[in-house]
Amino acid sequence: MRNRGAPEPVAEAARLWAIRVQDPAFDGWDGFTAWLEADAAHLAAYEQALDDDAQMTGLLSTAEQFRAEAPARSRRRLLVGAGSAIAATVVAAAGWWTFGAGPAEREIATRRGEHRTLALADGSKVQMNGATRVRYQSDAPRRVALIEGEALFEVRHDARDPFVVTVGATRLVDAGTVFNVVRQAQQTRVAVAEGAVIYSPGANEVRLEPGDALAVDGSAAPVLTRAAPQEIGSWRSGQLFYRDAPLDQVAADLARSLGEPVETVDAGDRRFTGTLAVRGEPRAVLARIAPLMGVRVSKSKEGWVLTPINGSPR
Repeated sequence: MRNRGAPEPVAEAARLWAIRVQDPAFDGWDGFTAWLEADAAHLAAYEQALDDDAQMTGLLSTAEQFRAEAPARSRRRLLVGAGSAIAATVVAAAGWWTFGAGPAEREIATRRGEHRTLALADGSKVQMNGATRVRYQSDAPRRVALIEGEALFEVRHDARDPFVVTVGATRLVDAGTVFNVVRQAQQTRVAVAEGAVIYSPGANEVRLEPGDALAVDGSAAPVLTRAAPQEIGSWRSGQLFYRDAPLDQVAADLARSLGEPVETVDAGDRRFTGTLAVRGEPRAVLARIAPLMGVRVSKSKEGWVLTPINGSPR
């Protein structure tokens, strides 16, 4: 079905923008913002296109999971069902499904190894790393929740309406900024590349300036360190920078970037300082970086295992 909420030329333009802005190499943000501001109908059409895209992404993921979990004895029958789901998705792509008007909660997710850029209606951007989920309301695009994973936020500052990122029970309030946030289990990490962020866990607010990196693990006290601003968000270009980072943290970051599970065994208090280049096929990347990390790499049923080598640097 066609988008019933906008004239076809506007709906078509919105669909094209929704596709273009997800390209990591996209650099037409000025044109995109100008298009949004030219007519109120453009914003509504763009939000509808985002809804359609999110729905179709979910359908594809469901079809892929359906096929992966199908028992061998039922493979032929289940592939027919999965094929039907994919066919329905193709029809949806051609016709662009329409959903009810009004505010709606949107949840956007990436798979391991996938990067995606979410362009918000206010002109801000959320660049999502692999295995990441964010959530926001269509009528409040300046309020975003990072559920899990890693994202770089490039925020259009508005002192009258601050951009707020919620991570667990913590609020991060922008002051005109570019900042990276990681949510892994009970740990939250925030690093500021430009501008400033107000870290607000409910009391004792902390203002983070460029180069500040803050880590909070559960109920433990926050730990503030320093990072080179140009290194923040470097996962987008396939590089990971570490200064005395726990090996478990490095493994979680590798899983997001490589697209396959990576875990540690007997890591203890092992830590790592250095730079890892992680673009390429997972097996080759891990074989290349293992000596730098002082670990042995082995294949598991589900992914990869890093085991510290006795006597290697800590």
